[in-house]
Formats: sequence, structure tokens, C-alpha cells
Amino acid sequence: MEYTGTMNLEQLSNELLLNLFEYLQSVHLLRAFYQLNSRFNGLIITHFQNHGLDFQSIPKNDFNTICQQNLPLIADHITALRLSDDDDTPEEIDIFLSNPRAFHRFTQLKSLSLYHISSIETLKKLVKHFAHLQHLTHFDLIDCHVVFQHKTSRYLINRIWRLPKLTHCHLDFHFQYNSDFTIPNIRSKSIEHLWIENIVFAFNGLNRLFRSTPNIRHLIASIDQMPENQQFPFFIESISSLRLIVDHLTSGTINLFKNMPNLTSLILQTGKHNMNGHRWEQFIIDYLPKLKIFRFWMFFIADTEEEVNEIIDSYRTPFWLIHHQWFIRCHWALTDDKIMVYLHTLPYIFSFYTYAIWNSNPRTKSTCSDENNYLCYNHPTKLIYSRSSLYDSLLDHICFHNIRRLEVSIPYSAQLLSILPRLDRLISLDVDSKSDIDANIALLQLNDLISKTSRLHSLTIGHWDASIIQDLPLHINISSIHRLRLDLQSYHYLKRDRCFNSEQCTALLRSSWAKQCEVLQIVVNDRSMIDDIINGMPHLKALKVVLQPGRSDDYFPTREDMITWMTSNYSRTYTENLDGTETIRFWIRK
Repeated sequence: MEYTGTMNLEQLSNELLLNLFEYLQSVHLLRAFYQLNSRFNGLIITHFQNHGLDFQSIPKNDFNTICQQNLPLIADHITALRLSDDDDTPEEIDIFLSNPRAFHRFTQLKSLSLYHISSIETLKKLVKHFAHLQHLTHFDLIDCHVVFQHKTSRYLINRIWRLPKLTHCHLDFHFQYNSDFTIPNIRSKSIEHLWIENIVFAFNGLNRLFRSTPNIRHLIASIDQMPENQQFPFFIESISSLRLIVDHLTSGTINLFKNMPNLTSLILQTGKHNMNGHRWEQFIIDYLPKLKIFRFWMFFIADTEEEVNEIIDSYRTPFWLIHHQWFIRCHWALTDDKIMVYLHTLPYIFSFYTYAIWNSNPRTKSTCSDENNYLCYNHPTKLIYSRSSLYDSLLDHICFHNIRRLEVSIPYSAQLLSILPRLDRLISLDVDSKSDIDANIALLQLNDLISKTSRLHSLTIGHWDASIIQDLPLHINISSIHRLRLDLQSYHYLKRDRCFNSEQCTALLRSSWAKQCEVLQIVVNDRSMIDDIINGMPHLKALKVVLQPGRSDDYFPTREDMITWMTSNYSRTYTENLDGTETIRFWIRK
């Protein structure tokens, strides 16, 4: 068969087209193929039935078009929906929920994920729609920063627990006070998988949580330091998988595990503890006979190196090495007459890895027969690397192959690039530089990092010498970044040391950054520059700007002036006010 060099897209099989659709964002899929013909309409519906509709990082006009033209035709086929109120799409959830019939057409919706809600009014609107979410099996509220009243918190949580078919629930709240989270006072017999982040449960709260969720099988949560010898009043026989973050592992916490006789998986992140390999071994034999998976990450202080070696040796018994093949690696270093110890199981299964050392002689040991086993850390997607030129032989061998988010301090040693043999999966870079480091070295290293990436689309400039922040666009080459989310205000905008004046904004708009930037966070001292930024960045989808006057006699608009101006041109939201500043988020109509 002679190859002609061309192929009609419609010649591809349905299976291959559906596989290709998985690589496209929802908005691009609908714009390119929907209403093309009946075959592609059917394939798109099949795709959304399997993968859902994702409204994250979407331009305002596309969001409006899909809601008005596409949703009425495909809503009853969508099984999963994802919405976000982050700085890429401010007020998206609120706009979506403003339609009183927002969920009426979603008759097959089984999964709903909402991100970055910061308005209590938005959550109140959401609760009103719960009557139309009776088929939900999965519900996520992720990275929500809301100041709750106790009554509102209880109402929201109880309504979630009343969803009749809900089996998976993920709640990630950043409350002003830990006590703002209210334990539901009704029972959900359907919830089996529960993940609650950023809430630290005390004994009484955890007790009530188990009573309100009697059929829970999998729990991810954080608990407070349990009182020594605290006893749980009942067995929790339903639970088979537990993942806990606890600062201090007391005998009270161990007693909690005793009341989970059907536990098959236990994953711990903890600090101070009184357990070693021998104690864990006897405890598991006596109380957790069904345990198949045991993983932990521990960070604590030891008094002597002899104590560290004794801890390592306690994990060398046949129970650990032969019967279960549960291995550990210990990393330690001396600081201020104390030994900081970092102990974790192998293979390393956590999604993050933090590496910081405290002197020039760190030590590492493993219970593996071959120290070179398990040196590929494939699970971590986030690496925090905060060391400079200090040497550690372990890091000559460990490799991280799947890092997507990197937080790094400049200057970094050459070892960083040896443990990250590939940066083609890196999508987010958060970088800071020490104030006493030569600016040219810092710029060279930042350029070198960026040049090695191919998928990077988020760059956050953290702690950095404020005198060169405004000159970064002139010195940093971002030609490898095709979609840029640039944050120039994080960490420092409260200090008022990163403000861009008119000339610096003009220089930014002349740089390659302006041509590639899709989301920008910046501080300016002239309101007129906001329009210039929006008009001068052809691909800008969203803008978060802190407006602060450059001099005390500058005209600074009143709240009424700002609201009038905001509503005149773009889709904007008026957000938090700091003393002497105004912060506005824009969702650009592009």
C-alpha cells in the first residue's frame, strides 16, 4: 500500500480519537469538534461521560460560550464537573451558580469538584443547589479560604453528609480557626472514603466524626496530640485504610490503631514518637494482624548518633526484612548539638520530598541489603530544595523522575540537576534568592533552570532582592515557556518593595514575557497601567493586581471610584483590601 503522506482525521478509529481527546482541554475539544458532524458529537459525548467537563483555566468568553451554547445540549450526558475560583478564573463558580437552574440539566452528574472558593456567599449559593445533586457519589471542595460563622459551617457540612449517594468526599478548608470546622450531627451511611485537609481533629472531634460516618473505610486526616493512655470508647471495624498526619505520636494515638482490627493499610506522617522497629513489630503482631501496607515519614530529634543507629537496627529483624520486606532509610545531621533525623519507609510513596541539611556532614543508612535499591523516587511530584553548596553523597544517587512542582533557593549546587535528570515534566517553579548572593549568579542559575524545561507554565518569584525584581523580564529568557503564569507579587507585596512604576511596566510590556503571559500577578502604582497591561499582553486571560500609590500625595481612588471603573471595561472582581492598597482580580474577555 502506497503511503500518500496525508490522512483525513475522520479515517481514524473511534478508539484512537477518544484517546486523542484525553490530551485536549474541554474548551478546545468543544471549539474544534462539536457540531462538526453526528459522529464527532457522539464521540465528544462519550468523552464527557468518561472524563467529565473541566472549566479550570478557561478564558471568560469561552466559558460564556460553552455555558450558553454547548451546555444545554450536552449537560445531561456529563458525569463529572470541575469549576474553579482561582486567580485564573475569578468568580467562575459564583457566575455559574448565579443561574438558579445551574444543575437542573445535569441529570447524570456523579462527581463535582470546586476549587479556591473564598466567598461564604458562594458556598451559600452552592447549598441551595444540593437538592439537584442527589446522584453525586464524589464531592470535592479544594483549597477553600472562607471565614465561617459556626452556624453556616454546621449547615454546610450537614448538607454534604445528607447527600444520599455520596461515597467519596474530599474537604480542603483553610479556616481562620480550627474550631470553625463543625463535625456533622447527622449520620451518613453512604460515605466510605473521606479526606479532610488542614483541619486538626482532637480526640472528641475524631470520636464524633467516626460516629457520624459509621461505614467509613478509607480516611485521610490530621489529628492533634492524643493524651497519653487515651482510650477509644468503641471499635471502628469498617475502616481498612488510614492515612494520618500527627505531630506527636503518643500512646493515645497507638490506642486508636488498636481499635481498628481490620486495618490493612496504615500510612503515617509524624514527628516526635516513642516507637521503634521492635515496638512496631510487636504492636502489629498483637493488634493489626491484617496489615499489608505500612508506610511512614518521621522527622524528629535524637540525642546521640548511637541512638540513631539503635533505631535503624531495630528495623533489621526478620519481621521487617524477610516476612514483610518493609525497608527504611534514615537521613540525619548534627545541628545546635542536636541530631535532626529524617526516617522513612522504602519505596518512598509520598507526593512531596523536602530536602534541607544543617551541616557539611550529613549521614544516610538503609536497611536494604543493597544501599542502591530504591534510589528512584518516582512518587514525589513536589520537591522543596533549600540547600546551596553543601555536599551529600546520597544525593549523588537518588533521582526524582516525576517532579512537577519545584521550590528552590538560589544559589543551588550542581547536585540539584543530578537528582533531577529530566525537567520536561516540571510545570511550576517557585524560586527565591538570598539577599547576599550576587545578582548575576542568581540570574544565571534561574535562566539555566528555565532553559531546561519544556512544559513550565507557572513561575513564582519568591524572596528576592527587590531592587532587581523589575528588571527580571530584561534578563530572563523564557522562550521555552509557551504558556506563562507569572507571579511577581507573592510573599512580598505586603512589604511594598515590588511596585512597578510606569517605566518599569512599559519595559515589561516590551519583553518576551508580555507575549507569552496568560496569567499575571503584579503590584503597580498607577491605575492607568492596568489598562496598558491588559491591552499590551495579547494572550492574557487573567490579572491580579495590587494597586498602591507611589507617593503620599498621589491620587488614590475611593472604593466607589474603583467599583465604577471596574465595571466599565472588563470582567473584574473586587477582592481584599490592605491598608493603602486595592487588590483587583480580572478575568479577561479573551
